[in-house]
Amino acid sequence: MSTRSSVPTAADLLRRAGEIIDRHGRVALAHIVRVEGSTAGKTGWKLLVGPDGSVEGNLGGGAFEAMVIADARARLGARRGDRADAPRTRSDGCTPAGASGPSGEIKRYYMTEEATKGQATGMACGGFAEVYLEVIEAPPVAVVYGGGPVGQALARGAELGGFDLVVLDDRPDFRRPELFPEGARLPEVGRDFALPGGGDPLEPIAGRPLYAAVVTRCWETDVAALAALLAASREQLVYLGLMGSHRKIDRVKDELAALGQSLDGLHLHAPIGLDLGGDSPGEIAIAILAQMIQARHGRG
Repeated sequence: MSTRSSVPTAADLLRRAGEIIDRHGRVALAHIVRVEGSTAGKTGWKLLVGPDGSVEGNLGGGAFEAMVIADARARLGARRGDRADAPRTRSDGCTPAGASGPSGEIKRYYMTEEATKGQATGMACGGFAEVYLEVIEAPPVAVVYGGGPVGQALARGAELGGFDLVVLDDRPDFRRPELFPEGARLPEVGRDFALPGGGDPLEPIAGRPLYAAVVTRCWETDVAALAALLAASREQLVYLGLMGSHRKIDRVKDELAALGQSLDGLHLHAPIGLDLGGDSPGEIAIAILAQMIQARHGRG
């Protein structure tokens, strides 16, 4: 949460916005684009609101800034944080940002007790400010467990599909950068799919929605991958798929249950991918990617 001891520059805020998006997948940006008369803030002033409730930047303070924060949070769909100057109720029906709605709008705030167009702040400055409110979202994250032929083909397809990419394999030869698209994250993991020392390889993107495809080399590594994923990132899963025969899938489920891990409440796509009829690594990857895209757009 920001403090008033120092006001970050525009460059600082944009850099911070990138950090928030990288970790949480989205951030709300409020930017004063026009003022008239006496106002609390000036054209060009900016403020960020994060999904975790954090607020950084400056629009001039007071009831005006509190209303903008409330509107940004409503668009973001985040829970209200502990910011003391944020109003407790809303009456203007601001629509939260979502997959099917617009990401931005311009709202006018009057620094007066009443307003005929826009929203009154109850302040006595006398002017008004127009603020562009925008939700900036990162691409979805495809997490590919297994760097073999299917995993490599899926990674290439996921890049074309607009996904950020994480590939996890315990074998160094199957996470070589030249096998995957530029920019893919290829953390070193052990057979338990944890970082050296036991850390979670998905921790840097702990707040982002995940589309996970488990396409490892055997049922044992499937179990290890799923156990690690469910323990650390269950709530982030938008899509979860497991490659293999029905017999293998039943074995994996039994082994997970023995470890105390349940798939209850999750829609597991197993066997993974749409039934397109192909069986080459590239064809399987295309079938998986198509299913991921269905899930991304709420159609599967």
